[in-house]
Amino acid sequence: MVRFAERILPIDRAVADRWGRLTADAASAKSPLPVIDGLLAATALDQNLTLVTRNTKDIAATGVSFFDPWSS
Repeated sequence: MVRFAERILPIDRAVADRWGRLTADAASAKSPLPVIDGLLAATALDQNLTLVTRNTKDIAATGVSFFDPWSS
């Protein structure tokens, strides 16, 4: 972990709050968001990052900017 300390993004209060909202919105839409995908999306939104993922189906509804390099 020490080698990667500066590359790890924290799950802090802001990310946790955003994750909660994303999860609630997905549940309301009857489209549950997997926990890890929700945490990744919340972190990317909080840090203003583009999420690189193959799982565009679950991520698309979160509003996060994403890129699927496997489909390009």
